[in-house]
Amino acid sequence: MYTILGKFGLTDISSVTELSCGHINKTFLCNCNKKKYILQSLNCNIFQNPEIVAENISVIGNAFEKFGDNSLFVPRYLQCNGKGYVEQNGEIWRIYDYTESDGQYSPYYHGYAVGRFLKVVNSCGVQLKTPLELHNFGDLKLPLRNIHGDTKADNIIFGERLTVIDLDTAMSGYICADFGDMIRSVTAVKFSIADIRDAINGFAQGIDGLLTCEEIDSLYNGIVLIISELTSRYRGGTRNFPKKTAEQCRSRELELTAQLERIKGCEREIRQAVNDGFKGF
Repeated sequence: MYTILGKFGLTDISSVTELSCGHINKTFLCNCNKKKYILQSLNCNIFQNPEIVAENISVIGNAFEKFGDNSLFVPRYLQCNGKGYVEQNGEIWRIYDYTESDGQYSPYYHGYAVGRFLKVVNSCGVQLKTPLELHNFGDLKLPLRNIHGDTKADNIIFGERLTVIDLDTAMSGYICADFGDMIRSVTAVKFSIADIRDAINGFAQGIDGLLTCEEIDSLYNGIVLIISELTSRYRGGTRNFPKKTAEQCRSRELELTAQLERIKGCEREIRQAVNDGFKGF
């Protein structure tokens, strides 16, 4: 571990602590040179084209620099020999600046962060590549855009610098997938139409006129598609989630089934919230 940090020019290392968050990558919090960094090992069983992941992350970073909007940030990855990662014993390692969270979750700023991320990465003439097959929605007859691919609350840092992290799943896809996963996350613990409205209003403000009328109309369907897809994955059990037990997978499947029923039962209210949120855009 210390050898890897040294390759990125970090030598004064006071601590390295593994974090338990996330289902895929190994993640560590490192105190080096009197600063904090996040060190990650990319799971190459999942991401079999790590060079595509690294290229997408570089493209996203450049897009944010070019766009020049200080309302949202993405991690700054350290470089080693001109690349944003190093290979060590068959593993791919990356390191980026740690961003402090204030622990104050906000549905509005969750929505804003997702919307603004999509606005930035779709406004600079870049096209992300697809590092893995993530969503299978078929042909929705909608524009393919650059998306994040995993817009849950854990991937938004709420603090002095609102930051979107975990860019490994960024790819080409449908905007409604990112929107749907964001609303799934917003309603995962507590189902609240008020929270959904706040998240939609933030999303509309962040994405700032990017979407076509057809894309706006598709947003509710994106929630249903995402939750249905995730439910199906948990139905597959430990084959899809090897770190979980069969009982945990079954429990999560039932939670998602109940969540989907709540979403479907509030379709009219959610569609109205989307229409209200996008007025003027």
